[in-house]
Amino acid sequence: MNISPLSDGDRRLTAGYQAIVDYLRRQVTLGRLGPGDKLPAERKLAETLGVARETLRQALRVLEGAGEISVQRGASGGAFITALESNPEARTSALRGRRNEVLELVQFRDIVESASARLAAEAVTPNLLDRLDDALADLSAATTLAQCRRADTIFHLAIAEGSGNSLLVHSVEEARIRMFEPVDALAVTFIKNSSLVAHQAIRDAIAHHDSAQAELEMREHLAITAAEFDRLIKD
Repeated sequence: MNISPLSDGDRRLTAGYQAIVDYLRRQVTLGRLGPGDKLPAERKLAETLGVARETLRQALRVLEGAGEISVQRGASGGAFITALESNPEARTSALRGRRNEVLELVQFRDIVESASARLAAEAVTPNLLDRLDDALADLSAATTLAQCRRADTIFHLAIAEGSGNSLLVHSVEEARIRMFEPVDALAVTFIKNSSLVAHQAIRDAIAHHDSAQAELEMREHLAITAAEFDRLIKD
């Protein structure tokens, strides 16, 4: 679980409790929070986010009302992320209506993430390789969509952060959020199987300081992603 203070950007999006609602939803979309995860205790979460406890309570009430968290009472209780009900056929049909948007987002990811991979290979550190290896191990062991999403996010954002360019980090995160909101109907096996080999190739190119190969491997990875999205959502 990765809960961090609200950034200035998060605070600028909206005022008050809605900023917290938006922030927590972003963490779920990215896979940093998944079904069954327990949020920190109210006092600790408010301190971490840098907000008043009453503001936090308002945000949690909104999320509970939307069915996105469940609040359990008692000594072992707390606020838990819930799995939203999903009708795969309906979601796939809705996704088809956003096909061009999804493919544009994949194209945008190709631009920013290939640049991230190139820069990360030029400035690779042992810490970055450790993070990539951990993400690969987590993806290999994943058995649920939430686990796949989390491992995939950790891998791609580690590369973006390894680029040393904060604007690229923000762009990669935003593109992932906007892309994954409509595609949760896709199968776990698709996400996992199409990523493992590609992630290993990207990691190896970065480890060898081969910036051109790292960029190429990332481009090929996202090209396959685009083709598979297109195949799965095509009428």
